[in-house]
Amino acid sequence: MTNLRIVCTILSIWILGLTGCAGSNECNSAQTIANSPTEKGFTGYVVERKDNSILVVDPAYEDFSANGGGNRYYPAKWFSNAPDPQIGSYVEVWTDGGPENQPYPGEARAETIAVSCPNTPDGAHLSEADAIRGGLYSPDGERVRVPVIEDVHFYQDAGMWTIRMRDAMSTTKNQDEIEIRVEDVEPVE
Repeated sequence: MTNLRIVCTILSIWILGLTGCAGSNECNSAQTIANSPTEKGFTGYVVERKDNSILVVDPAYEDFSANGGGNRYYPAKWFSNAPDPQIGSYVEVWTDGGPENQPYPGEARAETIAVSCPNTPDGAHLSEADAIRGGLYSPDGERVRVPVIEDVHFYQDAGMWTIRMRDAMSTTKNQDEIEIRVEDVEPVE
């Protein structure tokens, strides 16, 4: 079973490497930041895409337990009009000011999206975004309904990434925290 997981993970990363070359993502530069709206946008990781929409989940949770709510509420929102950001990217999204649908996760139309440049640590072949994508496409990651990326760490000595995430839709006390390991293999271009 472990060998099957390794093969699936390597295959996922290889496919991601091929599909990642198809589009060009502009990451934040001084010019992009200078042209961004002055108000703070919605920030988080892109954890899913459907057609021209992306699901962005903010890893900074809000605690509503004092009011009888949950102790970990993770803001999450689907943004339409978002053709470029890839799964695993960290983004800031500003809306067009139109009405937002409020069922969880919310929905809004994106006007401007700033994609942060992915971090690639010394000695790593994959960027942080590539590792997150590999983790989300792994069998364990695919079982998470609304993934919250809490921590991403590269272990150079082991050539391995660990992605710690939770399921924002889970009703368990610890919201089904899982840790996924992704082997750092050079993407095929």
